[in-house]
Amino acid sequence: MSDGFIADLERALGREHVVTDRAECEFYAQDVYRRGEIPAAVIRPGTVEELSAALRLIAPAGAPIVPRGGGMSYTDGYLPARAGSITVDLLRLNRIETVQAGDGYVTVECGATWKALHAAVAPRGMRTPYWGPLSGLRSTIGGALSQGSMFLGSGRYGAVAESVIGLDVVLVDGTVLRLGAHANRNGAPFFRQVGPDVLGMFLSDTGALGIKAKASFRLIRLPPATRHASFAFDTHASLFAAMQAVARDELASECFAFDPGLQAQRLKRASLAEDTKVLGKVVQAAGGALAGLKAGARLVMAGRGFLEGIKFSLHMSLDGRDAADVEAKAAAAKRLASAAGGREIESSVPTVMRANPFAEVTSMLGPAGERWVPVHGIVPFTQAPAMFEACEAVFGSHAGQMQRFDIEAGYLLCTVGAAGTLIEPVLYWPDARQLFHERVLPAEHLAKLPRHAENLPARQAVARIRDELAQAFLEAGAVSFQLGKYYRYQESLDASAAGFLRQLKRLVDPEGRMNPGSLGL
Repeated sequence: MSDGFIADLERALGREHVVTDRAECEFYAQDVYRRGEIPAAVIRPGTVEELSAALRLIAPAGAPIVPRGGGMSYTDGYLPARAGSITVDLLRLNRIETVQAGDGYVTVECGATWKALHAAVAPRGMRTPYWGPLSGLRSTIGGALSQGSMFLGSGRYGAVAESVIGLDVVLVDGTVLRLGAHANRNGAPFFRQVGPDVLGMFLSDTGALGIKAKASFRLIRLPPATRHASFAFDTHASLFAAMQAVARDELASECFAFDPGLQAQRLKRASLAEDTKVLGKVVQAAGGALAGLKAGARLVMAGRGFLEGIKFSLHMSLDGRDAADVEAKAAAAKRLASAAGGREIESSVPTVMRANPFAEVTSMLGPAGERWVPVHGIVPFTQAPAMFEACEAVFGSHAGQMQRFDIEAGYLLCTVGAAGTLIEPVLYWPDARQLFHERVLPAEHLAKLPRHAENLPARQAVARIRDELAQAFLEAGAVSFQLGKYYRYQESLDASAAGFLRQLKRLVDPEGRMNPGSLGL
């Protein structure tokens, strides 16, 4: 890359927003899990116009472009696959442009975090239907739309793609493409279907088709009443039966579960009763002095010990139009869980999660400083027990290596609207943490964790196990978020769909410079 080219970018963006220092660029070559090629430069545009101008300046050089949001990927989503790549850090593109509560939409730049978006609309008594991942303190709007995302609100409203109505995408040559509600030149961005819905083709593309710059979402009213409920189950089959029943009746805004392995990881962490900051938020979130004090007292008394001896635990947050509505939903959820063989337990987990939905992402390291990586798939409700058993078979075939290298595993299980169940096996192993962890996690948290030496044999064993789990999901026809450059996406597609995607890629990115390797392209 020539000095003149760098100078052009510096003039367009400001010298402080063009990074070529190798040590700093090395950080951008890492994600939660591993490393890619070190980018030749990192640019930080502050407006859609600056982003468009920068891509026009880069185009004659033919350099690969790699978009990056909040950095929470663990599937190589923003790791450069080619030398000489330019990483586009979008965090300065973070303005909340329009909040139109009366017409029920919000327009936001895609470098904004989910926490920032929620904070902007909540004082108006509103929220987006899907309102963010648990990593929403750092995860960005564009990252979720590119990778696919679910959690807060997903039990009722599904994945992020079901809440977005308009999108501005900047193509590799700098062209700004306005899609969905944004295509309506003379009107407000309030309705997604402005003719053919081509917006959907640019969602979950992991940045392979263009850079998401601005998005509009539907807004709904904040629920006036909320109840939390948790249940214990002895078998995965009874747990999945309850999750299916609750999802089908659209009772829970969030419906998620842990297996014994992930519960064991939670029990190793600090007691809930010791965390005064969380306790204060629980009291505040409960609303009203007496209700708040009662919620706080239950939390202190329960600690985390209530999970001991429980095989599977199911947790729900139930939102309603008023107290009567939410109590009716809670009663229905209890009836369905009991019919499937569940028994009610203390609801500390969903209570704390809702009181502090955008906490620091400290779970990307284990409670003893272990490395962490997940893999997942979404299957129809009736296939969830068999998919869980297939994952267990993979772990069983590697039991010797897991014991030898101190590899531990667990599961996060969630419903995604009324569509299906997400099964996410999670692996922990002792290994040296990366520069990524040092930069992203709070220093005070890292100071409490042991350091591990580099452990390449364990890391390689984890990679083999993870690959076999991904293959099991593929063979079962599961679908995934965070496709990045990891999942066997092309292999999963029908030939006609794969062919159309390749044609679309050639249309918007003829030289294949936009995030090469994503989606297997």
